[in-house]
Formats: sequence, C-alpha cells, structure tokens
Amino acid sequence: MKKVNIAALGDSLTKGVVLNDENRYSILKGSFINIISEKLDLCIKNYAKFGCTIGFGHNVIDRHSNEISQSDITFLEFGGNDCDFDWKMIADDPTSEHNPKTILDSFKKEFLSLIARVKELGSKPVILSLPPIDSDAYFSFISRFMDEEQKANVIRWLGGDVNIITRWHESYNRALFEISESAGTDIIDITTPFENYNGNMMSLMCSDGIHPNEQGHALIAGSILNLAKG
Repeated sequence: MKKVNIAALGDSLTKGVVLNDENRYSILKGSFINIISEKLDLCIKNYAKFGCTIGFGHNVIDRHSNEISQSDITFLEFGGNDCDFDWKMIADDPTSEHNPKTILDSFKKEFLSLIARVKELGSKPVILSLPPIDSDAYFSFISRFMDEEQKANVIRWLGGDVNIITRWHESYNRALFEISESAGTDIIDITTPFENYNGNMMSLMCSDGIHPNEQGHALIAGSILNLAKG
C-alpha cells in the first residue's frame, strides 16, 4: 500500500513548540504531528514555523510548491498568531488604534486564497481548528516584563476584562469553520476535545496559556487518530 504523503503548514502548534520549565521554547518530540505520523505510518513534511501568520503561509507555498504538489494532503493551521496584537505597543500607547497582525476579514480572504493555491497544486487541503487559550495565563505571560502602569494600560484597552483575549481568539476559530464550509474543505476540530476535557484545561497547556503541552499534543493526536479510525 502506498504511504500517504502529507505537507503541514502552520505556526508553532504544528511545529510542536512548547514552553519548558525554564521559560524557553523548544520543539516537542511527542508533538501531535510526530505521533500521528508514527501511528498511521504517514510521511509528513512539516513546514510549520514559529510565529507564522496566514500571509507568511503564501511564502511557504512559494518555497515548497513542488513538495506540496507531491503531497496527497496539506494541513493548514493558522490563526493563533494572526489574531494576536503587539502588546508592548498597546501598553505604551493604549489610546491609539491597534490592529491584530491580520485583520479578520483579510484573514478569511487570505485563507481562502491559500486553499485555492493548494488545490491548484493537486493536494487536498485540510484545515485544523485552534485549541482554546487561557486568557489569565496568557496575560500573565505577555505582561511579565511590564511595569504596573503598562499592565493597567493593557487591561484598560481590553475594557477591563482580560477574557476579551479568549473571545477575540474564538472569533478567528469560528472563521475557520466558516472558511471550511465556504470552500468545501475538510476541517479537523481540535477545539472541542479541549473544551470537553474532563479536568483542568490548563493541565493541557504550557504556562503561557496558548501552547498545548505534551499532554495537550497527545489529546490532539488522539482526536485525529479517532477520526482516521472512523
């Protein structure tokens, strides 16, 4: 039987980046990509990049178009960085207008364009949804080097509620399901397994509140493996 070839495009989630006990980012050997590659005997070429946005995804396709054209499936995992802000700039100047790295409408258009390019190369695009984030943990992480005034500025800019960060992140995740339906493209829901987890969700996350830890990656892998069995 021919081994299925997969190309993976995305950000640190797909790259397998985790925050270790020394507050340093490293690559997890037991990432969900590595787990499903081994369990399903897949050949996965991982082109994900830490900090990658949907715009950079087009650069990845330009660079690896030949490899993508030879892939049966191409995973597309974007949004976690696109919805993020320059928090230092907000902390220093909270009264100015601040936009995310990719405005939501542009994110939708760029993602649809990315899907079309993958299809043109003869590969089947498959979207991955986003795992939830923990606003409190994330705010603590992004503000760890801020003074009290800067922290207060960010909270004021958020309308006094750090959970706005989670709701903003969720708006990009909802957009992924809309994009999936609009483009007639499959989406793997890795959000629900976290939300339905019978326990403290932060036990699945690194201390920054945004990157799944080894246990979180195992949960993602298990969800994908269950879909493969079905």
